[in-house]
Formats: sequence, C-alpha cells, structure tokens
Amino acid sequence: MMLTRPLIAALLLAAAGASLAGREDLLKVAPDRINAWRAVADATVYGRGDGIVDIYNGGYEVYTRAGVTEALRRMYAQGDRYVEVTAHTMTSSRAARSFLADRYRLEMKAAPPEGQFKRFAASGSGSTTAYAVEGRYFLTVVVYGQSEAARNQALGFVKVLEQNASRLR
Repeated sequence: MMLTRPLIAALLLAAAGASLAGREDLLKVAPDRINAWRAVADATVYGRGDGIVDIYNGGYEVYTRAGVTEALRRMYAQGDRYVEVTAHTMTSSRAARSFLADRYRLEMKAAPPEGQFKRFAASGSGSTTAYAVEGRYFLTVVVYGQSEAARNQALGFVKVLEQNASRLR
C-alpha cells in the first residue's frame, strides 16, 4: 500500500507536466504578439480533454471525437479590430487532416480538393473563418467581416500560425 501512494503522486505530477507542456506548445503556436496584433488580456482559454468544454459553446464532443486532445483560444486586437484564434492539438497529423476535410465538407457543402490541402476559408453570418493544419495541429482564425479583405486577413493570420506550429515538430 505504501508503494501505491508514491506511484499515484508520480503519475499525477507527470500528467500535470504533460498538460503544462501542451499549453506551452499551443502558446508558441499562438504567442502574445503576431505581427502588430496583441493578445487581449484575460482572453485566453485553455482546455484539455473534456476541459475543452470551456472553449466551445456546446458541441465540444465533435472535437474530442475527431481527435482533439487540447485546445487554446485567444482573442487578438489591433486598434478596434479583433481576430479570434483557436489552436488544437490532435491525436495525430492524420486526425488533423481528416478533421480539416470534415470542416471543408461542412462549410463548403462539397468534397475537399483532391490530394493534400492545408487550408481554406469560408464566410457566413458576418464572419470569415480560415481553417488549416500543420502536423498534428488544427488551426482556426475567425475575422469579423465577410469581405475579400477579411478573407485575406484570416488566411494570412492562419499562415503565421502554421509557421509557428511547424517549428514544434
């Protein structure tokens, strides 16, 4: 029985360390500054496993079933403009690509392009969302607006996140 307590303590410490490491990696994908954009104070939410319920307003099970193990959501500001970023760690790069294809089918109402594709953008309900994958990271950027400028902004922002994620491999 005495051996059990140290073993449990070691397992709990290892789990806490893995959670901290995961959060730190996601903060490298979505750092405090991205070009002239700054993360809004107190607008960062991190969740792991069922804890991602704090990030999604319902429907988080879609993400966990798809292979999301943790996620970090941040709001960025530049003057009076805002961008919302969510970086997800998936169980594998295959799960990330599969989830991107699912999002494409849902948003575009069509089959995804043949071969490997890494990103796309879709507009609706007053916003534009860019979706992308880099390795085992699934990334989203929401820009408030539906213009071509909003689309370009979302895609440009998500490309920076992709570059950041590529450094974590």
